[in-house]
Amino acid sequence: KLIVAVEQDEIPRLKALYERGLQNNVPGLKLIGAKEIQAKEPFCRGLMALDSPYTGIVDYKQVAQSYAEDFQEAGGTIFTDFEVTSMEMAKESPPGSEDGLKYPVIVRNKK
Repeated sequence: KLIVAVEQDEIPRLKALYERGLQNNVPGLKLIGAKEIQAKEPFCRGLMALDSPYTGIVDYKQVAQSYAEDFQEAGGTIFTDFEVTSMEMAKESPPGSEDGLKYPVIVRNKK
């Protein structure tokens, strides 16, 4: 998969994406120039590209549904039609405390 910068102002963002990929140990990641882009994808033109040979297309709906199933199996509840007004980190409750907080995120809504 190539992520292509076609304008000069896109190059810094492409390089930042490359750096994040390296930090996350993305295999085979490399920056390539215009000639390498054309050699890899003859009908593609750009100034620079990020070549990620092990990247794939993902069905995000299916991924979200899988996360939802995992969350519910772990005892979580999913709310729909729920407008979030704030989220904050909270300290985990010590074992046996009365406030019942087991997870360090508090989500609030208007209701």
